Amino acid sequence: MKRILAAAALMFGASQLAATTVESGTGDWSNIPEMRQMVDSIDSDTVAAIHEMLENGECTIEGQRAGKLDMTVPFLIQVNASGQIDRLVVEKFGCEKAEGLLAGALLKLLDRGGYRPKGGMHEGWFRGDVSFAHS
Repeated sequence: MKRILAAAALMFGASQLAATTVESGTGDWSNIPEMRQMVDSIDSDTVAAIHEMLENGECTIEGQRAGKLDMTVPFLIQVNASGQIDRLVVEKFGCEKAEGLLAGALLKLLDRGGYRPKGGMHEGWFRGDVSFAHS
């Protein structure tokens, strides 16, 4: 977990991260309200870094292989009464360092309005997923 937070801090910046708890987890998230994706996906540098981890054997990700990365990763956010994100939970996919990089990229994407719950940012839990590929 500490590595996930450290990687996210590097990607997003310590000031915003101080207010957001970042973690990875699993579960049945199907009953949580879904967010709509409003803008493009995560940045290409993050995708390339995850691809490189897979290529050099630093990570083993189920369903992925060297030469081809094609993933969809579910995540949750918890929004407080002020409309700020208190928590980000990225679904575990087997590589803690890559999960941290993805979390940092998701925080940046969320900050620029990349995902929005119906009715805008309001208090509660919301789910989304991010898809990316690299070959």
